[in-house]
Amino acid sequence: MDKFWSYLGGVIGGYTLVQAPLGSFGLGGLEPVLDIVGALSMIVFGAALVVKGVFTLVGK
Repeated sequence: MDKFWSYLGGVIGGYTLVQAPLGSFGLGGLEPVLDIVGALSMIVFGAALVVKGVFTLVGK
């Protein structure tokens, strides 16, 4: 159960990176990089949640 919260935190962190408005801080040039990092984070941690859920259902 402790890994569930870590994976969920990774998904939420990735979403936050994608939605972060950096233009108001003068860091607008970093937005494409953070969008890619955030999207990859959501994909990886989301897949880990799905795999962990399937293993829990199967009973391994």
